[in-house]
Amino acid sequence: MTTSSISGYNSLLDYQSWVDSANSKTESMRDQIDSTSSTKSTGSSKNTGSSTSSVDTSSSSVFLMNYQMSLTDLEAASSKLRLGEKDNVFSSYESALNKLSKASTDEERETAQAAVDKAKENIVTAMNDFADKYNKTLSFLESNESRSATVSSQLSSMKSAVMTNNALKTVGMGMDVYGKIHVDEKELNKALDETYTHVKETMGGQFGIAERVGSRATSVLDSSVDRVLGNSRSSSGSADSTNGTGKSSSSGSTSKSSALNSASMPDSLTSFYNFARAGAFNLSNYYSVGMLLNTVG
Repeated sequence: MTTSSISGYNSLLDYQSWVDSANSKTESMRDQIDSTSSTKSTGSSKNTGSSTSSVDTSSSSVFLMNYQMSLTDLEAASSKLRLGEKDNVFSSYESALNKLSKASTDEERETAQAAVDKAKENIVTAMNDFADKYNKTLSFLESNESRSATVSSQLSSMKSAVMTNNALKTVGMGMDVYGKIHVDEKELNKALDETYTHVKETMGGQFGIAERVGSRATSVLDSSVDRVLGNSRSSSGSADSTNGTGKSSSSGSTSKSSALNSASMPDSLTSFYNFARAGAFNLSNYYSVGMLLNTVG
């Protein structure tokens, strides 16, 4: 009995160590987005035919998880600017302005003005965050463009969602020669003061930049894993006889160039990510159950 208790205690320690290690690796995965989002001239330019990402993007599973995190961040950043979303920064700004117009005492006006200034600052912050998340997603796609024609197509789609540099300048933004966008806070504040409605509609309107970019991010997140990787399901028959590259797939083939077998994965990229990170059947829970059974035994 004593030996069993000690064994169970040691198993618990081993389990906790494993959990700590797994959590650490999960947190570091976000950092990999930056490292795998470097341009093709970074680090590996001397190695012809090699991947431009540092280490893990050769693994389809890591690619999918990094891509999902990047798109989720971009989708969230877009939501803050989209007029159709609850609590978007423009609605908050207008609400603050409305309260200022109704203030009747000096104290009320002072409080309301502070709220207006804060709401305006939140617009600037949201646009900076949007630019940052967009650029990271763009860099990630560029560094993984060689994976499939589908990834290349998604890169082109993301670029086309943003207006020309001249149009961006009217809302206090700009674009460099690499297609990355940035915010000129001085010009943005000026535009908010002088042409607020234009800024609001250009960024968050029905056909605005944030709306188009956010919709594209959502579309990819809702896509099948096979589509994201540019593969076709071998079991789908003639109904899905082509993959993301436009080339025919052999209906009798049971192997994939990808390291992932779509038959064993959830359909969407989001589902795959959630399966890997959480739920009753994730790896950590399998380990926990096994450890508990060993302890009881």
